[in-house]
Amino acid sequence: MSRTARSLAKVELVTAGAARTSESARIHAALRRAIVDVALAPGAAIAEQDIAERFGTSRTPVREALLRLADEGLVDIRPQRGTFVARMSLERIEEALFVRQAVESAILLRLVARDDCRAIASSLTAIAGAQAAAIARGDVAGALDADTRFHHALVAASGLEGVWRVVAEARDLHHRLRAIAVPELGSAAQAIRDHRAIARALAERNADKAVKAMSAHLARNVALAKAIARKHPTYFD
Repeated sequence: MSRTARSLAKVELVTAGAARTSESARIHAALRRAIVDVALAPGAAIAEQDIAERFGTSRTPVREALLRLADEGLVDIRPQRGTFVARMSLERIEEALFVRQAVESAILLRLVARDDCRAIASSLTAIAGAQAAAIARGDVAGALDADTRFHHALVAASGLEGVWRVVAEARDLHHRLRAIAVPELGSAAQAIRDHRAIARALAERNADKAVKAMSAHLARNVALAKAIARKHPTYFD
């Protein structure tokens, strides 16, 4: 094989690898969204071949996507038994809430000390309004997106954008709770009240009040998790 032919062969290998990575990323994103939105219920079986056929690809990128989801704790791969959507864990949910409580309370203290604190509070109030509007029109996905935007806006306003990764990872464990609790338990109304209370406390530059409002808001996730566990016991370990 000539040098040119060898070079072309290497390019083809790299291109094929990139294409597979792209397919894997696309499948990962679709499956991840289906899992966190509970379109795929906790405990549901995942068939590699079915997914490969749906995406018109081989099983290799499907397997790669599932391995990433397993690393994220969203699927369980059991040798000789199959692959399943990971069930939720009350213990892990409480651990994630502990992390969020520490981080988001520290964020609030940082924001209260800023000169633009009231402007930040105004933008948060607007997001809570968008969340309420989504609920009013029956848009659960829009309400969940606004919920995420509210907490991301808090972190972003602090200037510590990299901290969002920590909060987002913890929130992933709660997103499935919200995806169930909003339509089945009507939890959005209380979440909106909590968000508005947090924004009001920031507008008043009242650090103690803001942290207490956040603590109450996050603590409700435990009660929701227990209520969902009673209603859907197979969704939990």
